[in-house]
Amino acid sequence: MLTIDHVGLTISGVPLLNNIALNCPQGTVTALMGPNGAGKTSLLKVISGEHSATQGQVVINGQPATEWKAPDIARFMAVLPQSSTLEFAFTAQEVVALGRTPHGTGLMRDTEIVSAALKRVDASYLAERSFVQLSGGEKQRVQLARVLAQIWEHCEGNSGTDGILLLDEPSASFDLAHQLMLIEIVQQIAVLGVTVVMVMHDLNLAAKCADQLVMMNCGHCTAVGSASELLNPELIKKVFSVKAKVMPHPVDGTPLVVM
Repeated sequence: MLTIDHVGLTISGVPLLNNIALNCPQGTVTALMGPNGAGKTSLLKVISGEHSATQGQVVINGQPATEWKAPDIARFMAVLPQSSTLEFAFTAQEVVALGRTPHGTGLMRDTEIVSAALKRVDASYLAERSFVQLSGGEKQRVQLARVLAQIWEHCEGNSGTDGILLLDEPSASFDLAHQLMLIEIVQQIAVLGVTVVMVMHDLNLAAKCADQLVMMNCGHCTAVGSASELLNPELIKKVFSVKAKVMPHPVDGTPLVVM
């Protein structure tokens, strides 16, 4: 579905990514993890096409990403950046409707999708509110609804092609309830075939929802594996330079990292 084939990225003479090789199979959740400056966001930008790799390539559905036309890829790939600046007084539902721009499904269908996407992120009550007047967490939920609306057919399992969702620190401004909501959403859409790649800082949240973790440091891929394989005190110390204890979660048995 999504292959990062020995990708390197250098900008203004500074190497940001070095020989990153990674496979993200269809219907899986991949969490990119590591300290600030590790290259996580840079890798996400290469996957999305915002940056062009200076080495290697990204392959999507068996075809190099550079060979996809922008309108075509916009119909099955959506990107939620760390922050989204919008100064126009659009309502929340108008912001979400921007996600339907690549599609020609008509006003009636798009209105249904916008409403359903807002409901999915617990933001129906924000529909008529001005986006610029929302709190940080509310804005992020509306933007999450926008990217879900963009690939809605894939999120419902009703498309003949595969969807990709790229999320950069999506839970950073969420309260606890909406962090758990985010986990449920990515797990649900992955089951329906959407490939999710997201930058995360919370090791415990990643352990709950990711099929594979990618530990990055200084533009290199340090380790790739499941939460049970990678979340151990030695690797956490190596990547994050902190001491931690790891124990089974008392409810679901996933690794629980305690600082």
